[in-house]
Amino acid sequence: MLCIKKVCIANGLKQFEIKDIFELGGLTLSSSAIKALSAGAKNKNYIKMSDEQLDSFMNGLIVYWRGEKEAEGAVPQGLENLIMNADAGTLTELESLVAEAQMALNHSES
Repeated sequence: MLCIKKVCIANGLKQFEIKDIFELGGLTLSSSAIKALSAGAKNKNYIKMSDEQLDSFMNGLIVYWRGEKEAEGAVPQGLENLIMNADAGTLTELESLVAEAQMALNHSES
């Protein structure tokens, strides 16, 4: 049994992002269905996730964080959300990582 609540907490996902992830995986669910799937097994509203729902969620999560394979150069939605909601320290760290990657790329081309 997979509890998507733990996966969502670990990835810092909000309810609307979970809905988007399911849709990226090809499945449209209502907000109440997502809440029921995210509830703990002891919750009276809990609904066990089907194999189809799990497949949709996992495929959608991959696309959410990595982006579509065909969309080279596009910023993955998960990264875009992280940047949009980041504080100054996180943005500084990301800027540093980009600079390091550019230096490494320039060094490997030489």
